[in-house]
Amino acid sequence: MRLLPRLLLPVILSVTLAACGGGSDTAEVIPDPIDPTTPVPTAPTNTIENEFGLWLTDLANNHVLPSYQNLQESALILSSKSTDFCVKQTNSNDELVALQQSWRQVMSSWQTIQWLKVGPIVKSNRIFRLHYWPDSKDSVGRGVTNLLATSEVVNETFIATQSVGSQGLPALEQLLFTEASQNSLLNASDKDKRCEVLIAISANVATVTTEVNNEWQIAGGNYYAQLTGGTGDFSSKKDAVEELVTNWLEQIERVKDEKMLVPLSVSSPGIPSIAEHALSEATVVSIQKNINTFSVIYSAGSGHGFDNILIDHLGQQNIATEMLSSIDGAITSADALAGSYETLLKTADGRAQITATIDSLRAIRDVLTVDFVQATDINIGFNSNDGD
Repeated sequence: MRLLPRLLLPVILSVTLAACGGGSDTAEVIPDPIDPTTPVPTAPTNTIENEFGLWLTDLANNHVLPSYQNLQESALILSSKSTDFCVKQTNSNDELVALQQSWRQVMSSWQTIQWLKVGPIVKSNRIFRLHYWPDSKDSVGRGVTNLLATSEVVNETFIATQSVGSQGLPALEQLLFTEASQNSLLNASDKDKRCEVLIAISANVATVTTEVNNEWQIAGGNYYAQLTGGTGDFSSKKDAVEELVTNWLEQIERVKDEKMLVPLSVSSPGIPSIAEHALSEATVVSIQKNINTFSVIYSAGSGHGFDNILIDHLGQQNIATEMLSSIDGAITSADALAGSYETLLKTADGRAQITATIDSLRAIRDVLTVDFVQATDINIGFNSNDGD
């Protein structure tokens, strides 16, 4: 009769464990209290909410904070170099090229974090003050023209009161990369005014990027805590993930449509003049930066990424493979783009390369919006309206 409890105990334990939830790869194994040689699995201790928290934390630490730090630092350098350039009576072409390179560095830093549209960057119109594009009404061109024509002293305070098209990187691009040589900062008849505007806009960009970076920092506004904890602007960690995945999808569509499909147009030579950063011929670099960032988003900067969540927590190896394959394919296609965007748009080979990159972005979108969101049980707030 003493055997009866011993026989019933494993059954009772089994029923109790089943009631506590199903197992997974994360289940802990403990010894049987009666027979230590017989392991009894316990319920998993981790949850999808905790998994999302790990992704948010690593993405913030490995990508978001460093990106905003780099953006601020490069903007401060550009502001300083703009002043140094303009205090000189004459400048060489090499000095202008060096100043243009400083602008390219800010632009490049911005393109790595352009996808993220939560928190400090969206407050007080900062995202548009920093980078107003697309610009179908030529707000940037008209804004710069008005600044050059005004008799008022143009300083940072004055710039901050102007239209958003007058305040950011595209406005600086128009000043630094002029189509007409007579408007160049090297020999323009109104060089003093152009320098006045250049210094003011550069200072404004430095201020905007500094504000955004400070508000993310733990020692500053600590938006980091809101994102990683799913608090403040977010109702939960899952809500924060859903917002960021929506931002990611919007950027995929933006690169595919606004940066590639629209300038590609229906036939050669396309419409290169409406491409992002057409004056500086930085269009291809921007696209490549954008698409390479998709891998960083997915992997949380080689941290606890969505691949870990899909494979280790959800057991969705096939979907993880699909996601990684589609992202790698887009990076490969984008990195194959070479030369000026104008040349790519008008040549058969170039147009084929652009089209291949567009198709690779569609592949990411298709996996992301179907298999990925179903596996992770998240909702995305973006509705594609491109019809393709």
